[in-house]
Amino acid sequence: MPAFTKEISIRFAHTDAAGIAFYPRYFGLINDLIEDWFAAIGFDFKHLHIDEKRAVPTVHIEADFLAASRMHDVLEFALVLKHIGRSSIHLDISAQSGGEVRLRMKFVIAHMDMESGTSLPWPNDMRTAMTNWLTPEGETP
Repeated sequence: MPAFTKEISIRFAHTDAAGIAFYPRYFGLINDLIEDWFAAIGFDFKHLHIDEKRAVPTVHIEADFLAASRMHDVLEFALVLKHIGRSSIHLDISAQSGGEVRLRMKFVIAHMDMESGTSLPWPNDMRTAMTNWLTPEGETP
């Protein structure tokens, strides 16, 4: 399956005083990307979090900021699902502009019950939907 992609323009609100994308803002953009991917596979965050009382918190992040992004740069973000565990998934996320990779991130997201705070196995319908996006380790879309 190809990567889930989304173009995002760097806005004034994303930048620091030097006009360069401020690194914490990337985490908000990535959260939006992940939320959009879950919606694309049929699991809207409102339904998941509010109605079902389940969450998908990030439990691990690795980030490499490879080049600066500036106001009005359009970045193509790509989300690649690399592994599905019992109650977690591993994602590779990147952003590029004009063929230049700006950042690479590795995320591990868990599936949990919001009331108990304990991990939950992925339900079969979610696992099936995610499996359609799985890119085996070592492969790059």
